[in-house]
Amino acid sequence: MVLGPAGAGKTRLVAEAVRDGRNVAWVRATTAAAELPLGAFAHLLPASPPSANLLRWASESITADVLVVDDAHALDPASAALVHFLAAQRAVRLFVTVRTGEQPPDAVVALWKDDLLPRLPLEALTREETAEVLAAALDGRVESGSLTRLWGLTRGNPLYLRELVLSGVLRDVGGLWLWHGPLLMSTTMRETIAARIGDLDPQERSALEHLAFGEPLGADLLASLTSPAAVQGLEERQLVTVQADERRLAVRLAHPLYGEVIRASCGTLRTRTILHTLADTVSSAGLRRRDDMLRVAVWRLDAGDSADPSLLLRACGHARAVRDLPLAERLARAAGDSGEAWLALASILYLLDRYTEAAEYYARAWSAPLSPTHRMECAAMSTLNLVWGLGRHDTSLLGEAMARTSDPGERQILRCFTASIGIYTGDLRTALDEVDSARRSPEPLGNAARGSVLITEASLRTATGETARALECVAELMTLLEEEPQAKPSLTGLIIDNGAMAAAMSGDLDRADGLAAMLASGEESVGLWNRVSLQAGVRGAQLLRLRGRLSDALGTGAEALVRLPGVPTIYAGPCLGEIACAHALRGDADAAESVLARATDLALSLGPLTDLPLESARIWTLAARGDVQGAIERALAVAESPYLMFTLFALHDVVRLGRPGLVADRLAALPVDGALAPLFARHAAARRAGELLAVSESFARLGFLLYAAESAAQAAARFAESGEPRRATGAETRAWTLTQRCQGARTPALVGLSLPGLTPRQRQIATLAAQGLTNREIASRLVLSVRTVANTLYAVYEKTGTPDRKALAEVLEHL
Repeated sequence: MVLGPAGAGKTRLVAEAVRDGRNVAWVRATTAAAELPLGAFAHLLPASPPSANLLRWASESITADVLVVDDAHALDPASAALVHFLAAQRAVRLFVTVRTGEQPPDAVVALWKDDLLPRLPLEALTREETAEVLAAALDGRVESGSLTRLWGLTRGNPLYLRELVLSGVLRDVGGLWLWHGPLLMSTTMRETIAARIGDLDPQERSALEHLAFGEPLGADLLASLTSPAAVQGLEERQLVTVQADERRLAVRLAHPLYGEVIRASCGTLRTRTILHTLADTVSSAGLRRRDDMLRVAVWRLDAGDSADPSLLLRACGHARAVRDLPLAERLARAAGDSGEAWLALASILYLLDRYTEAAEYYARAWSAPLSPTHRMECAAMSTLNLVWGLGRHDTSLLGEAMARTSDPGERQILRCFTASIGIYTGDLRTALDEVDSARRSPEPLGNAARGSVLITEASLRTATGETARALECVAELMTLLEEEPQAKPSLTGLIIDNGAMAAAMSGDLDRADGLAAMLASGEESVGLWNRVSLQAGVRGAQLLRLRGRLSDALGTGAEALVRLPGVPTIYAGPCLGEIACAHALRGDADAAESVLARATDLALSLGPLTDLPLESARIWTLAARGDVQGAIERALAVAESPYLMFTLFALHDVVRLGRPGLVADRLAALPVDGALAPLFARHAAARRAGELLAVSESFARLGFLLYAAESAAQAAARFAESGEPRRATGAETRAWTLTQRCQGARTPALVGLSLPGLTPRQRQIATLAAQGLTNREIASRLVLSVRTVANTLYAVYEKTGTPDRKALAEVLEHL
């Protein structure tokens, strides 16, 4: 018996199970057939039934070896009794499907209660399973945001998923499938969902309509609009869910797609009536909940009402806080022509990467009457739009705003904006002076000023290698954000991103991964804005590359790439740089150069933070072309940057490329906090093979597997030079084993590594030894002498350079 909701794939699964079977009969239960006794079996039974013992006559009339009873919950009592009789008599092999949420006849329930048939419940697909299904069906990966949207809409229902994909909501962009256009529902899907909803009385229909336009709604409010019996009946039929939400019960539709079907069935006038009712009812209750203001504003707009501009602006701010920028733009435009409305609209356009439009509205707002706080915000955000959005280094408005205000908090915020621009454009001295000035303020700072100082300082300390202080700033700001539920996601994303970079620089990849995952998942007030998701993708690709997971880095980088806006942006350089670097580390110089060529059109060049990621990628692109000397020269040039986040890795690149003597002293003196910089210095200073092997082990413990593989390969070369072939083989085997975990890595240090070759007999004995069997046990199992086993294992240890069974097991795992 296969049980599951409509669309779970019950029928398809059974069809696949019996596809190659002989003498298979199908019975499909329907509501119409249930009107007649044995109606579902009519096609399998003789025309004239006997006057007695109907069940035995019917069972003996079925000659199939396999019987499939589909939708058994809809069987009439006589048909259900026949199925139970057949199961009890073992007269035929039975496959029965039952839709959950229905009330099947007692005889069908007894099939599993009496242990006549085993139950196979079909659960909804998880997000990961949905990704696997889509990848197999589309022959390509679905972008993570699109996957989240698909899974959220379908809740893992295979039929709904299939119909959505077939409707064309996904498009292939360079091998990555993205959500494209509005949600489209096929006729099959609408009919399936309508059938699941079933017949409704007027009150139930009204309750579902109000939920479709206004969920979640309080149970009491919904009952007052319809009736308590209607709400209770919908819950019993599992069409709605009721959950505790603080001090009230919140009612939602049981599936997101129910709302799509219900809304589509409402005409224009009915829709307006519902929206009017919702807005009036919630407004009369006093807008007591945090999101009531936003919901009422949207309902009134959708209903065609004129709304108070102040309400629309407050709702606009709330929409921005809950990460819905398109809605925030709509509300700002509806708020009318005023300085505050233009400022709100400009800031939203900036966050949507529509920089030219944003500049127009910032100019309008600046020339209009504004409060001191709004004027400061206009100056700061307009400057960011000019510099970060349009590449015009014009900070005149910051100076003018500073001259106009005497408020200590506002002055600190303006200083921090000046510092942030300095960090991007390469003026670290100015940035440091501004941050120090802000921190030394004699006036107590409010949360907004404190947050600005912390986020700016975190960026600055990361750039200068003071990663411990940078991570302290991140922790302080995250605590501060807990007190600010309306925190801006772009700023939150930036602070978490800086924390991930600082953690990676300090050698703590686990902490960096945790912060990057927080950024990608939308936790901690980050949200799912495109810009924040783009940051998350770039940082995630970098961390995967540092771990040596180059294929995974390319996949994550590709997701970030498709999020780039259609105009030059400061995010393109880091994004393209990561992708190009991963290609180059895999030895694919052509692919790396192709990616770097796109920077001409996509990347906005402002300074080190936008340009150096591309320069770092060019180091390894040259190396992939075989120009190791050119790569070293490029690395030394990047290492001249005062931005130690780039200097640290560029100096180590020289070591990886085989010229440690050029940079050993500089690495030893580099003032970067954490365990990674000293380990880089150890790598540069290592002269003996044993020291390099110890460095390799340290890199592996920190999770930098590609660095571990390269230093082990360098150790192998040193052992060979010093006439120690056995130890050279061991180091080379270690390097080869680590390289297998680096997803196609092919750097100069790894070129020429040879696979440890074993004969079939050697591999057989080695496998048993690695499993922990003694030589005597192996001999007994393979009918060999103990001496033969011992001699074979000695040869295996020689070929692989491993000292014992434990090390041998690691090698065999990759062989």
